[in-house]
Amino acid sequence: MSASAPVAPPWHIRVQRVLLRFIGLLIIRTVYRVRTVNADRIPAKGGVLLLPNHVTFTDAFFITAACPRPVRFVMDDRPLEYAAVRWFCSVFNTVNIRKGQSREALRLTVDAVNQGDVVCYFAEGQLARTGALNELKRGIELISGKLEAPLVPLWIDGAWGSVFSFERNVFFRKKPYQLPHRQFAAFGEPIAPADGTVEIIRDRLLKASADAVRLRFPEGTPSEINGHQIGQVNALPWRKPFAVLKGEEVASSLTEGFSEEFGSLAVTRESIGGPVTSWVGGNFTRSRIEASEISAPIDFYDFGSNALEPLTRENVRHFPCLAIDGLVISMSMPDRGGQPGSRTGSWGLLLPGWFVDGNLVKGPAAENGIPLPAGTSVDAGGFVVTESA
Repeated sequence: MSASAPVAPPWHIRVQRVLLRFIGLLIIRTVYRVRTVNADRIPAKGGVLLLPNHVTFTDAFFITAACPRPVRFVMDDRPLEYAAVRWFCSVFNTVNIRKGQSREALRLTVDAVNQGDVVCYFAEGQLARTGALNELKRGIELISGKLEAPLVPLWIDGAWGSVFSFERNVFFRKKPYQLPHRQFAAFGEPIAPADGTVEIIRDRLLKASADAVRLRFPEGTPSEINGHQIGQVNALPWRKPFAVLKGEEVASSLTEGFSEEFGSLAVTRESIGGPVTSWVGGNFTRSRIEASEISAPIDFYDFGSNALEPLTRENVRHFPCLAIDGLVISMSMPDRGGQPGSRTGSWGLLLPGWFVDGNLVKGPAAENGIPLPAGTSVDAGGFVVTESA
């Protein structure tokens, strides 16, 4: 699709954009310390469709800080009734779309890219409530088919845990754990428009997630790296204890790195029950849960060999998880804000920082890859599933 040359905005708008970009980047880089890798994958000129993961209400600022060129954002026009939002949109030259006008949204996005702009499009269509990558909307394929410019994935690691994310199951109404808040951004391999399928985009996004985690831990141990990965999904809570049954060896080895980074110490219990509601274990813990009489509700993150077998006990929410060679690959978790955290026949959502290459799962915690169980794959929703279930 060809487009006429864009009309230059008035000089005072151009000055505002430059000044606000400079001031905003100074603040964001001071508070969030955004570091990037592979920024050269954004061409120096010409159009680009930027496809990031979407974790917080302030992702636009993080992306602006990471990208070497000014970015335009595709934005719903419903908030334009507010003067401050209208001013923001005019200064940042956003691509405003109307709810329910999918054809118009497609056309405006394609025109902006083909005119030479870097345009950010959130292909998930929603903020992540689980921390993991949501299923990508097929609309991105319609946009890709009309582009004359590449698509570039972008992964922001460390946005989960920001006060603007859904960590602690609420947006905004919480205090930050620490400042400055470190974030690491990785630009993925560019994708030709003809190859812009949701499968290829998802694969490049997950590979970019591994690059971002690798940038964070250039010399990290597998335990440190994997502990960080566990903390990027909405399963075990930060800064709160979780329970481990005495005699259950699997839990402490899997969660050591998570406990060290996020202060969520494992509390060893003699029996099932007590004030701690999150439990981590395997076959031994499962057998004790099945034999116990539980009065208070608990969440059981099951890493046992028979985790995919349903555990039906009153007051127990059962979440199958997958660990291989001492590293956590995926975790089930409660549904959050309408987004599924578990699925029948699944070991849960693939943790950010892992991607699948053939029958191997790879990432900075296991650069050579770890063989997946036979018949295992990752579905469009990011769930690790098995054909035998």
